[in-house]
Amino acid sequence: MRKDETFQRVKISVTEYEQLKRAERKVKSAKVLKRIQAFKLMYCGWKYSDIAEFLLVTNNTITNWINLYKGGGIESLLGLHYMGGQAQLSEEQLLELKSEANKGSFTIAKDVKHYIKQNFGIEYNLSHVQLMSKKNFNYPLRKPD
Repeated sequence: MRKDETFQRVKISVTEYEQLKRAERKVKSAKVLKRIQAFKLMYCGWKYSDIAEFLLVTNNTITNWINLYKGGGIESLLGLHYMGGQAQLSEEQLLELKSEANKGSFTIAKDVKHYIKQNFGIEYNLSHVQLMSKKNFNYPLRKPD
């Protein structure tokens, strides 16, 4: 920001401040907690750069949170909007993998990893294969004899 520019500070009402205080006690996400703390500090009159330094975030992060607030109010600050990455395996591939697991084709997660690479051309980290196995079918798959 240049020295000549005037910067519009965010005005938080008493009602919104009280809403933030109530939400702060219930929130489980550290990211959302930092957002709440930032807006409570704004209410108290702190400068944005001081808030960023205090919360160990960048000035751009504070700006992003302000834009989020301007777009949807306090409710938008309290939500996590990250939906995760796109899955590499399709639903059909997961069904095929589940079918193979039910047949007893896999003994350990390395077998699943090898099957995915051979049949679908996708290489996963072993820990991710284990998580995927736990989520999508019975795991541990089968105890080796």
